[in-house]
Amino acid sequence: MEQNYAKPLGRIDRWIKYIVHHAWIKTAVFIVALLEATISPLLPEIIVAAVLTYRKDVSWKVLSLISALGSATGVAILYLVGKFLYNLYKSFFDSWLGGATISHYTDIILHQNTFISMFLAAFTPLPDRIFAFLSGLLSLNFIVVIIAFFLGRLIRVGIVAYFSYKFGDEARVYILKHTKRAILILGGLILLYIAYKYFL
Repeated sequence: MEQNYAKPLGRIDRWIKYIVHHAWIKTAVFIVALLEATISPLLPEIIVAAVLTYRKDVSWKVLSLISALGSATGVAILYLVGKFLYNLYKSFFDSWLGGATISHYTDIILHQNTFISMFLAAFTPLPDRIFAFLSGLLSLNFIVVIIAFFLGRLIRVGIVAYFSYKFGDEARVYILKHTKRAILILGGLILLYIAYKYFL
């Protein structure tokens, strides 16, 4: 039964190896990170992990930095979109955000704790796009928002990058050797991610 999975997985393995050795892979990491922070469900950590599993000539620190910069750029775009829409529909958002309860919580969570809120949104599975959009809508300090998000993403991606660089070879050998088990685990993780991203 294991043999049935091994052949297609071997082709995927060769395909990934081919892709990650292209010269534009660092640019791709930046773009994927930017899109993930705005509209895409694809995590940049997946691309970073793939690159560092197959390539040891790429610095995990540099790749983490590129990914974090891409994410911060995406957040900057969402911030500006939020600010633009607020200026365009000021009366609507003022009435929406003017409720005592909403105003109270946005003041405590976002205005008084901008750095911590954005850092946690970047580092944890919190809905970071909502935080980024609201930060522009509420005209939070742009520099603080970007720095906090950049640092949160840098640490998060950095952890994945480090372990992929150090143990990626061993993980790849295990996956190729225990194909069925690896596919079941990977499939389960993908389903959990989709469930969290779209239904929770």
